[in-house]
Amino acid sequence: MWLAEGPWEQPVIVVDPEVVAQQILDGMSFEALEVGLAPRPLETDPQSMGLVGAPVWMWVTNAGPTTWGPVQEAATVGGVSVTVTAEVENVTWDMGDGHTVTCAEPGDPYRPSLGVRPSPTCGHSYTQTSAGQPGTAYTVTATANWTATWTASTGAEGTLEPPEPTAVARVRIGERQVIETS
Repeated sequence: MWLAEGPWEQPVIVVDPEVVAQQILDGMSFEALEVGLAPRPLETDPQSMGLVGAPVWMWVTNAGPTTWGPVQEAATVGGVSVTVTAEVENVTWDMGDGHTVTCAEPGDPYRPSLGVRPSPTCGHSYTQTSAGQPGTAYTVTATANWTATWTASTGAEGTLEPPEPTAVARVRIGERQVIETS
């Protein structure tokens, strides 16, 4: 009996580290952000209303490894070790009025003791009421923009396209009118 390879020889396994990196990334959990807003979203307080020109604060209430990162996972296949690191680069807030705000931090939660002042990290001001919007509220969408990089024990490295989970909240904006009498 003749064999092309001796029974003691193992076939050579060719490993593509980028394929391994993509498999690692596909196995990672990326959860949607939970949106914090001041004024409070209608989903948590149906009576909440902000005012035209007043600051709106935005923040992520659940910043953690699966919503903000960083998260790192590794695997070894065929003697090649691959490590993937993913984290949120920024959050894009579509404010529902044609404006977007990009924030590199999770944002600062609003506290009533702060009064009416702009957020130091992530905010917006509406210039019109939400009266003409569906449900008389602006729909705010927060999209987590993740980045993912990988390195391999072979020296290879690269970037991947992670998912971009989104969260949605609705906010009502009204206006205050002052009538002066003499």
